[in-house]
Amino acid sequence: MGQSDLQSLIDMGFPEIRVKKALKATKNSGLQPAMDWILAHAEDADIDVAMEDAPQVEEESHEAAESGEVKEGEQTAESLKCNDCGKLFRDANAAEFHAIKTQHANFSESTEAIKPLNPEEKAAKLAELKERLSKKRELQRLKEIEEEKERERIRRKSGQDLTDIKEKMAQKEMQKALEEKKREQKAEKDAKARIRAQIEADKKERIAKREAAKLAAQGQAPVEPTVQTTAPTEQKLTGEYAETRIQIRFPNGSALHNTFKTEDTLDDVYSYVESTGQAEPGFKLMTAFPRRVLGREDGSKSLKDLQLSPSAALVLSP
Repeated sequence: MGQSDLQSLIDMGFPEIRVKKALKATKNSGLQPAMDWILAHAEDADIDVAMEDAPQVEEESHEAAESGEVKEGEQTAESLKCNDCGKLFRDANAAEFHAIKTQHANFSESTEAIKPLNPEEKAAKLAELKERLSKKRELQRLKEIEEEKERERIRRKSGQDLTDIKEKMAQKEMQKALEEKKREQKAEKDAKARIRAQIEADKKERIAKREAAKLAAQGQAPVEPTVQTTAPTEQKLTGEYAETRIQIRFPNGSALHNTFKTEDTLDDVYSYVESTGQAEPGFKLMTAFPRRVLGREDGSKSLKDLQLSPSAALVLSP
């Protein structure tokens, strides 16, 4: 290890551990390579951790001595310099050995020893190194700022995507609820229409019966009434449908609504009503108009077989 380079770097203000590491890493190739190494590794976590390099340094020095290699300031008038790597050799034999070993072929004669740096030169070198280190740290800081901006952009983009997904899900749920509400309103409207139609049919039937009674009292033959006894929506259905929405009204005026498959049986409807706990044991179900009892004996029949419309109204009887 060149003592003048070691001391010069220490005099410039660098810690001895860093200097030794730099000189070892650059194989004692001079002040500038050592300073460049210190700059490149200034931010290393272990830059100031001591290393056990004594045996290796001795080995390198021994190998250099055997090969005829000399250090800066040790060259003589007969010394040669390898222009390919910058190493100095005390004679032609040593240079030839180096050429065989490395395949380097450019050599020149060197007679001038490298003088030690004076205090002004040392200060200038140190100032240059500090400036380069400062620039490197500034570039690293700017790089970290840009990386942080990119991370923030990605985070905001992910947050916006998640918000959009939640909004779309909420809109779908709202649309689904509106469609369900419309179906319920239509089913209720259809049920009221059937009730009004049946009330009108019952009214016409009562009038016809009174007229028939009057004619019978007068000894005239009664006219066969032509009263529609079945609400249009309760007549036999010819269309195909997969579901039946049933409204079940209780004697107290309350009602249940539920949708069944057309292949579900009457027993399924009875079981549903029982599961609500709102009906008394032994209850019966019947169509509203015309009045038709759907007893337990028909429990195995499907709603389609019972000719219940897609929107059917049933009455619960105790």
